[in-house]
Amino acid sequence: MWDCMLVGDVSCIPFFLATVVIGNFVVLNLFLALLLSNFGSSSLSAPTADND
Repeated sequence: MWDCMLVGDVSCIPFFLATVVIGNFVVLNLFLALLLSNFGSSSLSAPTADND
């Protein structure tokens, strides 16, 4: 952000903030998708009895 402000002016602040906010939403969405896919997996199903 400081590099943008040194080269440009104050107009780069909304671009930087939008990039940070959208990036955080993307990372949060990927984390939640991973978390939900693990909860939906079959490894959490009821254990079956082994008849050895």
